[in-house]
Amino acid sequence: MSFLRNLILFGGLAGIGLGVYGRCLEPRRLQVTHLDLADGQGTHTVAFVSDTHIGPHFSAKDLEPTIQALERIQPDVILFGGDLICESPRYLRQLEDPLRRMTATARLGSWGIWGNHDLANIRARCVEVYERAGVTMLTNQSAHVIDDLWVVGIDDLLLGEPDIETSFAGVPREARTIALWHAPDQVEEIAPYRPMITLSGHTHGGQVRIPVLGPLATPELGKRYVAGRYDVDGMLLYVSRGVGMYRPPVRVHCRPELLILHV
Repeated sequence: MSFLRNLILFGGLAGIGLGVYGRCLEPRRLQVTHLDLADGQGTHTVAFVSDTHIGPHFSAKDLEPTIQALERIQPDVILFGGDLICESPRYLRQLEDPLRRMTATARLGSWGIWGNHDLANIRARCVEVYERAGVTMLTNQSAHVIDDLWVVGIDDLLLGEPDIETSFAGVPREARTIALWHAPDQVEEIAPYRPMITLSGHTHGGQVRIPVLGPLATPELGKRYVAGRYDVDGMLLYVSRGVGMYRPPVRVHCRPELLILHV
């Protein structure tokens, strides 16, 4: 009986410890992932920041590790992968200053796309704050960055009106293109346009991952491609684990991620 009582006590303490770690520690252990797309000959760095989810579970001050990493790296470009806020548009006030600090580190500029949580908080409200902070939002549009480098932003698949053909319409055939689409599970539709890479977020990597088994749960349109690098019909796809978190507000075996491309 004493053994059983001690076992239950140990299990309870372990559960509490894991909960504290998942809520307070791992969400602040930012991982910077480098991906070389130029065989060591890259001349520009592109940072990909996705799913900050500023809201009741992840505050503006929790962005400090990401901001400090960007200030250290000084990327040429920052691309934002959507879901910058969640729950309520009142969190836009918290986001604006740290967003401006991030965009200030980018020498050539910052571009972003829409996630489902941005659109749930009304596109018109968000765009005013995002663009005032230095992010040019792309809604089925492309932008010339420098030389032959372009970025294409496709509207959110869940709550937006994505139009892939229109998104790529102005891109020169010989351009090196980075495509952005928040939710990754239909990226095969992008492959015929032959971007250099497609970047997605949305999944948060599952937030809670069990060794061998993988993520406990993933969101709608984030079930096929959950985290990391994939070959999709000959197209390179990278799904970021994101910076912030959503419900449940924990990360276990799934650190937040800042992706740096060398192009």
